[in-house]
Amino acid sequence: MATALKAPTTSHGLLHPKQSSTSKEEMSVRHYSDKLVTGHIYAQHRDDDSTKIDLPNYISIIESIITTADRITETVHRGSEGRVVYSDDSLASNVVIEPPLCTLHHISSELSCKAPGVEKAHETTLKIFEILANYPWEAKAALTLLAFATDYGDLWHLYHYSHTDPLAKSLAIIKRVATLKKHLDSLRYRQVLLNPKSLIQSCLQAIKYMDEIREFSKYDVKELTALPAALRLIPLFTYWVIHTIVASRIELSSYLSETENQPQLYLNELSDKITSVLTDIERHLYAIRDLKEEVDLYRWLVDHIEHYHTGIPLVISKLVDGRPETNPIIDGSTQKEVGIHESLSEKNVILLISGLDISEDDIRALHKIYDELKARNANYEIVWIPIIPEPYHEDDRKMYEYLRSTMKWLSIQFTTKISGMRYIEEKWQFREDPLVVVLNPNSKVEFMNAIHLIRVWENEAIPFTQARTESLLKKHWPESTLLKFTHQPRLPNWIKSQKSIIFYGGKNQAWIQQFEEKVEVLKSDPLIIDGGSFEIVRIGKDAIGEDDPKLMARFWKVQWGYFIVKSQIKGSSASETTEDILRLISYQNEDGWAVLTVGSAPVLIGRDVLILRLIDDFPKWKQTLRLKAFPDAFREYFNDLAMKTHQCDRVILPGFSGWIPMVVNCPECPLFMETGISFKCCHGGTHM
Repeated sequence: MATALKAPTTSHGLLHPKQSSTSKEEMSVRHYSDKLVTGHIYAQHRDDDSTKIDLPNYISIIESIITTADRITETVHRGSEGRVVYSDDSLASNVVIEPPLCTLHHISSELSCKAPGVEKAHETTLKIFEILANYPWEAKAALTLLAFATDYGDLWHLYHYSHTDPLAKSLAIIKRVATLKKHLDSLRYRQVLLNPKSLIQSCLQAIKYMDEIREFSKYDVKELTALPAALRLIPLFTYWVIHTIVASRIELSSYLSETENQPQLYLNELSDKITSVLTDIERHLYAIRDLKEEVDLYRWLVDHIEHYHTGIPLVISKLVDGRPETNPIIDGSTQKEVGIHESLSEKNVILLISGLDISEDDIRALHKIYDELKARNANYEIVWIPIIPEPYHEDDRKMYEYLRSTMKWLSIQFTTKISGMRYIEEKWQFREDPLVVVLNPNSKVEFMNAIHLIRVWENEAIPFTQARTESLLKKHWPESTLLKFTHQPRLPNWIKSQKSIIFYGGKNQAWIQQFEEKVEVLKSDPLIIDGGSFEIVRIGKDAIGEDDPKLMARFWKVQWGYFIVKSQIKGSSASETTEDILRLISYQNEDGWAVLTVGSAPVLIGRDVLILRLIDDFPKWKQTLRLKAFPDAFREYFNDLAMKTHQCDRVILPGFSGWIPMVVNCPECPLFMETGISFKCCHGGTHM
């Protein structure tokens, strides 16, 4: 049995720090702070659910009693002593409960004939806690309100039948029910009863809310993260609900016995307090309900995208707005609003999911895709889902309008809060980078990470299938990732003639200049000339020969894209990934790097120091050119140097959206690279 809560009786009492110097008339609710009450409850009581009740049925009975009694009261107040006519529905109620009668009588006894004031109400509340020690918190509140409702309903039931039933008349006289009639015009009576926001109606609402919170306990608290905080507050809510019921019953008793009423200040404070309790519960419930809707929507999306494939308009509507029919979307080709069902039904859909920081390069690449799809009259639509953090700002709207004006395809409207954000983040792994997901007309995902396909192959990626991707991956990777980043007009002929080519670049202009000077000396050697010379091609210059940082940014995105696509399609084990391109990626922040190819076939990739040393050591290996072709001799000596000066690489995966390999082999050795963990706060980021 839980230890009983004791009403403080001395100046050292936990809940009455000022009791010794405060008169009874001056005591108020403010002396019973939530902190003190909560501390006392947690110290002395526990949430014991060994004796359970069917709370929804109890709530239904309580509400029926109070509502019916209030209808009789209103009839009397209007001056009509006629019988109340009940609806068939109220008479046909089949709610059944088996209340603990002795317990209810005990509570009724505690509620009756108490002196007014906050101290007596508090003391009585603690005694009721003792009586109901083995019930859950919300059941304590419900049983107390049921005891009150039983007495209240009995009074008006007797009055209602006292004009026609002698027994009811006699009982009504004994219980002095008639004295209630003269109080019906008073604001005090309506403050306690007969008002949608009365103390008793507020207590009933609070119990309904607590029942709803407890019902949410069926969900995993890891999903309903707002639930634990609400559950922790239920004991405090229970205390104030019972305290308010006790005070209301004392006020009702004062009408019957025509004795001293509750102090008006106390009733006013209780009204404020129970309103505050309701506001607090509602705040928690709103958060829990939102999370529950998110959980239910997440489960729905999992079912209908991954298992029971469903028509694309319904899935997109639910993903965007959580409803079967979302708001109209904007057609970029006409700038008019169109319905999702009419524009997407039976279509393959390319979802572009991004923040407002999507790059012009990605938009330009998607325009090529869009134009090609329209030229082919393909059954595709592109839909932009902008991820815009709340609260919205005017600059966000302006950026949204600008981006949308550059897009020919369909766009979700600016103020749309994306309901399926959890699914987008957890299942499709949306991060900072744009995410492109290709869905068929039945919402089956045909390709994830299609943004990388588009960055690497643009229109060649159509129709975004695994078969098409495998076909593209059969080409030599330099053909897909290097050739488009140079403006060398003779490059196609060199490729066609299978000439040896060294592609090079780097962050350090001094290294690039040194490399070019040394290569020119190397190319003038007779053995090089006799054995068939090689060409060098600089990566990172624009059409007029100037360094182009934007071009290099696209270059590295394409290298990453190729690596991710190949890892996704072929797997991430050592025998299947492209170590060459990973090695190149690992040199992104080096002073320099070089890639040797024969035609478009890769031969080796090297970092700055090794490449320059290889050229400097040319006298040591140039005689092998009498027996071997330049690329073979070049690679053989390079490998010897690499073995002597082995250095493993460090690769940091950017925040790409979608699938990325979690296991990556070192491009310099057969071991797996170590995986690190970084944490990033996104409170001010683009996640909704």
